[in-house]
Amino acid sequence: MKITNPASNQTLVETTAFRALLSYGVPQVVVLHEERLTLVNSKKYSNTTSKHRNAGVRLYAPSNFTTIEASPSEIQEATGLECK
Repeated sequence: MKITNPASNQTLVETTAFRALLSYGVPQVVVLHEERLTLVNSKKYSNTTSKHRNAGVRLYAPSNFTTIEASPSEIQEATGLECK
């Protein structure tokens, strides 16, 4: 597992199974490599978190992967990352 901070209040978690962008500790964009899916958190938080989420989709979601909105519980189930 590799953890980096690409910007203020953002964390990027990379494993062999997925890449997840967290904003304020909550997963916003998760790229599932094997499933060829990008999960985008459907819960609305702050304007700043929305900006982080939209930038994460632009930066990390491969164009040939399917992008779908997912609830925090679906993201937690797929990755094991806690969603608040």
